[in-house]
Amino acid sequence: RSPQQISLEPPVADAGAAMRNENNDMQLLFDVWREACRHIEIGEFVARIAPRLVQRVPFQLLLVRRVELDRLRIETLATGVTDSRVAHPRSRTECSAQELDELVRWCKSGEVLAGTAQGAPGLLRLLCPPDLAGPVLAGPLASGEELGVLLFQREKSGSPYSPEHVQVVRHLLEPFGAALENNQRFHELARLREAALADNEALLSRLGRGDISESIVGAEHGLRAVMQRVEKVAATDAPVLILGETGSGKEVIARALHTRSPRRTGPIVRVNCGAIPTELVDSELFGHEKGSFTGAIATHRGWFERADGGTLFLDEIGELDLLVQGKLLRVLQQGEVKPVGEDKNHLVDVRLLAASHRELSKEVAAGRFREDLFYRLQVIPLVMPPLRERRADIRALATHLV
Repeated sequence: RSPQQISLEPPVADAGAAMRNENNDMQLLFDVWREACRHIEIGEFVARIAPRLVQRVPFQLLLVRRVELDRLRIETLATGVTDSRVAHPRSRTECSAQELDELVRWCKSGEVLAGTAQGAPGLLRLLCPPDLAGPVLAGPLASGEELGVLLFQREKSGSPYSPEHVQVVRHLLEPFGAALENNQRFHELARLREAALADNEALLSRLGRGDISESIVGAEHGLRAVMQRVEKVAATDAPVLILGETGSGKEVIARALHTRSPRRTGPIVRVNCGAIPTELVDSELFGHEKGSFTGAIATHRGWFERADGGTLFLDEIGELDLLVQGKLLRVLQQGEVKPVGEDKNHLVDVRLLAASHRELSKEVAAGRFREDLFYRLQVIPLVMPPLRERRADIRALATHLV
């Protein structure tokens, strides 16, 4: 918007004073938007911006109220005061269905109302809490599906609000409406999270389990030697090569290494190397820039960058071709990736775990796997025993599956 569109002051004779007023009002709007973006909870936002607003719209009480359509009421969500001795009004105003319809129409109109709270006629009486008195200024908030009221109130002996104050409030409606919508979304997400946690706890209770971590069946018998090795190497950042037949539990061990490591709060990203088309392996592992090849319509972060600060598990690493293996070796040596179509390298902090059902030593001898990469990966090898050698785990496996 141009300065002429957002000017909140009437024309004055002094051009310098007019410019200063415009700059002050533009700065006010900037400050309001900035605080609305910094503080998702509307109570924090109002507390931060109230001292700034009182310089342009005098008040002793500032209220942000939400129209609750399903409950036929207006609820006060946030309060700002200029004097701690000011009594807070009642937070809730009950409405009839007819009053609520009128209130919804007003919220969508954008009309700012000025008057006196005590004994106010019509809609203004509904917008103000019953125990409010003195000159008031009310603006409608409408953002997305949220409707509300921005209310300013002066002390009883204060003069009525002027047209200039009405103009200021009119320009505050958009940022306050956005703050109201953000606040409701934040609390809705919090409620959904609490509900999900409650469902999880109920499910765990029915299952007789204390947490949702993945259990390792056979840790006390057939996999005891493997788990002892896992406990020793989990705390290191060294690459681990997990070898074993398909279905022997290589991914389960990879996740156990991650959850027992200092990186457990970071991401663990699993990549099935055998499922990625050869022509897309570079892009998937290292990322690409927009326009770097046909079909690259947006910048794409590769698996290494997605796993930054955590663990990258490359399942079936023996399926990668020799060219990609060479690039992977450079990442292990230098800790950097170079996205397709970009000139500079990106630093990554990733612990690499790899797995294969192939005997990689035979693949090296056949020239299908790089010897230098093989020795780089198998700093700490873990060999998973096949299920047919874990007869002691049959009962535990059956119980787990049931």
